[in-house]
Amino acid sequence: MTRLPSRSARGFTLIEMLVALLILGVLSALGYGTYRAARISAERTEESLKRSREIEFGMRVLVMDFAQMAPRPVRDPLGQQRLPALHGSAGNGTSAGTSASGTGSSALGANSSMHFDSGPGFQSTFSGSSSSTTSLPLAEFTRGGWSNTAGQQRSTLQRVAYALVDGTIKRSYQTALDTVQGNQPIVQDLLTGVKTIQFRYMDENQTYQNQWPPPNLPQPDSLVTRPVAVEITIEFKDWGRIRRLVEVAG
Repeated sequence: MTRLPSRSARGFTLIEMLVALLILGVLSALGYGTYRAARISAERTEESLKRSREIEFGMRVLVMDFAQMAPRPVRDPLGQQRLPALHGSAGNGTSAGTSASGTGSSALGANSSMHFDSGPGFQSTFSGSSSSTTSLPLAEFTRGGWSNTAGQQRSTLQRVAYALVDGTIKRSYQTALDTVQGNQPIVQDLLTGVKTIQFRYMDENQTYQNQWPPPNLPQPDSLVTRPVAVEITIEFKDWGRIRRLVEVAG
């Protein structure tokens, strides 16, 4: 007499295997969706942290530069005219050629020793260059505290300038205070995604000036006089507005 096999010995039917595969597919899709969401969240968090570090570092550099402003005028590249220790405008909103107030950055004058271009960091053009992409700096000044850990034969003072070019705040510095023609400044991209940057300069009467030196300051004093404090307001495309009031040392 032949014995029929039991149900457990026959294995799974085609329908049972299809149902199992369907359940496995649904669980895999749910798992992948969760993994993808977690990965996107991690990438956004990393981008946010990176952006936060960039802004924090850039603002710290700005504050340190203005806080250590020194009363040391410099000569223009031709050596024919002395430039004030601080030459600053009110700032601008879209490019270094047009300010938010419509006055532009021409307040720095044609004898400014630093020009900027719209290329990536550490590229620059010198005053008098024929390049059409140059932009006048918004603020140019002498600062102290330039670290000289290598013991090089140079001053601890540094000539620094800032400009806004195509939404990027660029910081420029000269290796020598009194520059000569052909000496290229070093330009670094400091802050990106910037809509506007504005400066206000507080004089010793606790009054804010939109440019420095003030128009009513006599010539000898205008070369060395510094503001008591500088208000810096930067509006970012993604982070909104950040304001710093920097007290000038000394």
